[in-house]
Amino acid sequence: MIVIVLVLLMVPAGAMAQGGPPLMTDDPDTPGPGRWEINLANIVEKSQRQRRLEAPLADVNYGVGERIQLKFELPWLTAGDTGTPAQTGAGNSRVGVKWRFLGGERQRLAWSTYPQLEINTGRSMTERGFLERGLQLFVPTELTLQVGHLELNGEVGRNFAERDDGEWSFGLAAEVEAHPRFELLGELHGERSNASPTELVVNVGGRQKITRQTIMLVAVGRGVSGSPEDRLRLRLYVGVQVRPLR
Repeated sequence: MIVIVLVLLMVPAGAMAQGGPPLMTDDPDTPGPGRWEINLANIVEKSQRQRRLEAPLADVNYGVGERIQLKFELPWLTAGDTGTPAQTGAGNSRVGVKWRFLGGERQRLAWSTYPQLEINTGRSMTERGFLERGLQLFVPTELTLQVGHLELNGEVGRNFAERDDGEWSFGLAAEVEAHPRFELLGELHGERSNASPTELVVNVGGRQKITRQTIMLVAVGRGVSGSPEDRLRLRLYVGVQVRPLR
């Protein structure tokens, strides 16, 4: 992560505050009043014990005023334990509301909260053990700080689960506008529960602007800490962000 931050600091360009896809760490930014932000992606995750593919993943967001964002997310999941045939079915759906109560895009400081409820949409994948049973409520807070050409996005939150003790989640992301149409990204993201070691994932990636309404999203990473069986050997995000004009 230190190397990522040093590279970002050395790139001579202005930055735009925007976390979220293709990174795991989110930010306080919202689409704006009456604006849509739609992320369509494929996410690959491989560990020693299991492989998972979310393809497609639809992440639909809508701006209500300048400071509120509504979210709905639903993936189609393909998963399997190592050495066994993969199973397919609908993944869990997620609904959320982000409220940025301080600052805004391009300002030095912005702060938000973003509660999200995860629901068992895919009963078959839950019964096969690829999804957690019961409701889950994730309650995070996001903070963006602009320091010169560098944007830092931090997020920390608690995941409350109906069937277990839940877990803490945290992340630190850095980005810079390396070119007027390209943003360079890096992050360190972690999760910790009472029953298992802290899982840390390092991601690097970029956003390439294709048109005024479409942006290509790519990130690749791997786990650097956690239980050997569950530590990610690969996490790959490839997608496109669409922002339709009103």
